[in-house]
Amino acid sequence: MTAIGNYPDLVGRRVLVTGASSGIGLSCARMFLEAGSRVALHCRCQRAPVEALSALHPGASWVVQADLSQEGGCVTLVREAAGRLGGLDVLVHSAGIWNSGSIRTLSRENLESMFATNAFSSYYLARECAAVIERGSLLFIGSTAGQRGEPGHSHYAGSKGAVQSMVYSLAQELAPDIRVNLVSPGWVRTPMSEEALRQREASIVAAVPLRRVAESEDVAAAVLFLASEAGRHFTGADLCCSGGALLPMPRG
Repeated sequence: MTAIGNYPDLVGRRVLVTGASSGIGLSCARMFLEAGSRVALHCRCQRAPVEALSALHPGASWVVQADLSQEGGCVTLVREAAGRLGGLDVLVHSAGIWNSGSIRTLSRENLESMFATNAFSSYYLARECAAVIERGSLLFIGSTAGQRGEPGHSHYAGSKGAVQSMVYSLAQELAPDIRVNLVSPGWVRTPMSEEALRQREASIVAAVPLRRVAESEDVAAAVLFLASEAGRHFTGADLCCSGGALLPMPRG
């Protein structure tokens, strides 16, 4: 699947995509490259997928490796990406972690790791990108879990809810030169969700009005729209890509 729509203004745009080794990040990176952008492909440890993608786009993509659970990793990533690309126009922060855990048994280490990787990294990357992007866009991957909550995922939902609130504030703070938006998917078919979907995909799909689990390309298409001039009047927006999962369900 390729990008929905034609965005000629993305040709030559300098884009940093985090979490580009799999799932939503990999689809975003692939679709920006197909649109003619120049892309820094971030990975933490799985270099093979991003190196394979980069090999298909020589001269337009570079692999950058960093641990985003640490502030120093976020700082180094933005500086290296901006150096490789000669500046930055767009950040797509897709890297993140997800797991289950009851509040009765959740460890401090699990909680702190979740917020460090999902929430704190978002702030550090936004801070560093705001210093180098003259006019452009910051895009974060949220989750419907951050809006409605989910039992067994309070730490994950809390980390994504924090990112949502940050986006609303930064959209006002960084306007008019930098737009800041969020794309919030529901269930997406990715390596991270594979096991959960194998166990209960039927019940998940039954609760989605469009009756399917999203593919990572569905989310990437929303990201490209917001990054392009087609989305030029969007800032502080939370584009919900959930197949209608947040709609009130009829009763009776």
